[in-house]
Formats: sequence, C-alpha cells, structure tokens
Amino acid sequence: MNTSQQVELGKIFFEDGIPGFSHLQFFQLIQEEESRLFLIQSTEEKDVGFWAIDPFVYFPNYEFSLTPTVKTSLSIGDNTGIAVFCIVTIRGNNQVTVNLKAPVVVNLSNRMGKQIILQEDTYLIRQPLFESGATDKK
Repeated sequence: MNTSQQVELGKIFFEDGIPGFSHLQFFQLIQEEESRLFLIQSTEEKDVGFWAIDPFVYFPNYEFSLTPTVKTSLSIGDNTGIAVFCIVTIRGNNQVTVNLKAPVVVNLSNRMGKQIILQEDTYLIRQPLFESGATDKK
C-alpha cells in the first residue's frame, strides 16, 4: 500500500494551451507529499500530464527574463508572485532530462500559465537532471 499522498496546489489556466496540446487549457498542479516532483495534469484529458520540477532547486544559477509580451499575456506586474516549472522526461537507461529551454511560468494571483521558449542559447531542451552539476538539496 502506498502511503504517500498527493497535494493539489491549484488549477492553472493556459490560454494558448501547452505546445503540442493547444486544445487543452485547464490543468491541475499536483505534488506528491514530501516530493520535489510536480504533476501538471490536464483536467480535460486525464491521459495528458507532465512531470515537472522547480528548476531553481536543481539549477541554482538558472535565470531568464520575461519579455513584455509574456508579462502582458499573464498579467504580471512588478509585484506579482510567479512560479516557474520545467518539464521532466524519463528516457531510456534511466536517464532523466529537464527542459530548461522552455519553462512553464505561472502567475500565482490569477493562476494563468504559459510555457515560454527562451530565445537565448544558454539552456538545453534535454539537460540531464542529475549528471551535469545538478545539486540535490533537501
């Protein structure tokens, strides 16, 4: 019997959907209790969900700026609280990668989210989560 519990952290509305799933706009953010993994789960199609992490936990030097267009589309002002998640993929040979090139940004006030694609060449789409300087903080 699994004793871990899921904690629902709230709903997220993606006006444009998520790339590849533009027809889906409503998602639930879920976290396994005592876990650093999040699940961004579609409420419209239960088979669609994305594992994600808070990138700042594993990549403390991760940083980017939001464009004025993104700020406007998510109604982000100077004092708006935001959350950032990066999608995780489990690949063959137990390799886990994270997409640092396209973070999911969520306005915590209005629960609007958007996956943005960073224009800089600084970050990878398939950054190894545990092999390239990622730290494991508790």
